[in-house]
Amino acid sequence: MIHHLGPLVRRGEMTISTTNQLEGWLQLFGQDTLIRFELESQAPSAMDGCRFSFEHSADYKPESSEIPEIQSIQFGQLIALRFSNVDPPMFNHHHVDLRIDGDYQSDFRLIWENQDEIIDITIQPAYLKMHWEDAQLRQPDHLPEEIFPSSIRESINQHINQIDRTYGEDEDEFLISVKMPTDSELDDLVIPRLQTMVHKVEEGPKQRMIDFMKEISEQNNNILISDLLEPPIQTPAPENMSDEQLQDKVVEILDRLSGLGIEFKRCEHFDNKLLYDWLINKVIPWERVHPELQQYQMTRFFDTSLWCDHCGIFQDL
Repeated sequence: MIHHLGPLVRRGEMTISTTNQLEGWLQLFGQDTLIRFELESQAPSAMDGCRFSFEHSADYKPESSEIPEIQSIQFGQLIALRFSNVDPPMFNHHHVDLRIDGDYQSDFRLIWENQDEIIDITIQPAYLKMHWEDAQLRQPDHLPEEIFPSSIRESINQHINQIDRTYGEDEDEFLISVKMPTDSELDDLVIPRLQTMVHKVEEGPKQRMIDFMKEISEQNNNILISDLLEPPIQTPAPENMSDEQLQDKVVEILDRLSGLGIEFKRCEHFDNKLLYDWLINKVIPWERVHPELQQYQMTRFFDTSLWCDHCGIFQDL
């Protein structure tokens, strides 16, 4: 029997080891428990040493909610692992040009055999988050243009061409900065919105912009978020609030932090109670930001998935 699970996959993660073994997990739509798998491969993979997560686009919904009955722990033999139409084109299942951590888009197919069953996971396109054991260009001074997805490359080039047309004959020096998308804009990963600003380098406010960017990079003038919140936010215990009060309190905190130039992206595992606890016990009392972010239209961005054990990239503070 063949189970075509691709349309039912909500998300998944897989690690390819140097010993021709693959292991990972799947979560299907409408199913809280994970399907874990350990696979043997008869041939080495060009992508050994890679761990990656995969999922459909953010707005994807399956046409059917019927979930087949399969074992929650799978041991089997790899039949096929395919990556094609990868963007940016850093790798495929045959060859890896550059091992660069980051977000990619690819047509993805994983097939294995388990006793008398065949599991077929085909996602076209899949959105991948890649992490390489020996990643290159982890902190480079200059990144090749091709590492950016085509949609972002086109957006950046469009802005630069417009700037060239406007300031092409001006021999003065200019500083170009890009404002990060807001939290709501980051939900639309297919069409990122970049806001480019041009600052003429001269004495006065523009020179202050250069000094400010230096301050941000050095972080010497960053201040605890708790010290920037005046008056302080009242933070009652979650058990002393109703669901509606907790929702209102979370909105109040996010609004106050947005006024400081601090934005968030919340993964689906962070409900209001968990988000509230994370904000008042980990972010506000421990994290430091520059106090003048809003003045220069810059944003300090936090992503809850970096602290989420379900997202597979948990980092303890």
